[in-house]
Amino acid sequence: MNILLFDLEHGSKTLGGRDEIQKNFGLPVLSPGTYEDFGAVFGQLYKEVGEDRTVMLGKREIKEFRKTKKLIDESLPIHALVIDTFSELSKKYQRKLTRDDGGTMKIASWGKLKNKLDGLLEYLTTLPGIVICNVHSKIQTMDMGGNKVLPYIDGSTKEDISKWFDFVFYAKTVNRPDGSNTYVWHTNHTSLYDHAKDRTQLLDNVIEQNFKIVLDAARKRGYDGAKILVIGSPGTGKTFALSTLTDLTTTTTETTTTKAPVNTKANGGGVSVQTV
Repeated sequence: MNILLFDLEHGSKTLGGRDEIQKNFGLPVLSPGTYEDFGAVFGQLYKEVGEDRTVMLGKREIKEFRKTKKLIDESLPIHALVIDTFSELSKKYQRKLTRDDGGTMKIASWGKLKNKLDGLLEYLTTLPGIVICNVHSKIQTMDMGGNKVLPYIDGSTKEDISKWFDFVFYAKTVNRPDGSNTYVWHTNHTSLYDHAKDRTQLLDNVIEQNFKIVLDAARKRGYDGAKILVIGSPGTGKTFALSTLTDLTTTTTETTTTKAPVNTKANGGGVSVQTV
């Protein structure tokens, strides 16, 4: 399985040195220095193509035109693409706007930030295969009382970011009596974890940080790949969990059931560079 990791804040050291990561992930780690550099990489990797499809609506044929994204060079497939972290990527674009505005972002630039980040999320979540975005978190106190954990992204993109993803998890650390820690994901929507989401409705409310569990659920529902957002503060296992991707293959159809580490109940239930 080939995994392309964009390490935007040097967090990949959690997984080892760059040579070790390339050996395990099948592809080198990329670390573009600016937002423009990031977009230029995608301009070299993917292209947008159109395809005509005919579907039957009862006895009537309906023609549909769809745009999809494909690798420019499919001889070296990218099975999973990881952005670590989207928080830093958004800051890179914000720094560009700040420079353009002479040191302080103007009102109009906040609208540009929202439009650019939403466009980027739409682009990333329509790429083929598995897409994983890690993002830092922050706690916001609500006007009516209580707290909410939100993605650490400036501007209003953080308010509706979850709509782009099939799964939205909150990374947490469970402290054990013996002093050890267990990394888990909270998967179920609550007032505190407002963005948490599991479109398959197959995951427990709290699961261990293992992408095999998530991708097995996606395959069981017939998903072609999966788009995953992981929200959490530094040190809660977001980058380390990427190591579980190396246990996967691209052909397996086996599904497994893994118990959650804490007692919970189950849920109810060609592109231009400017696009990036």
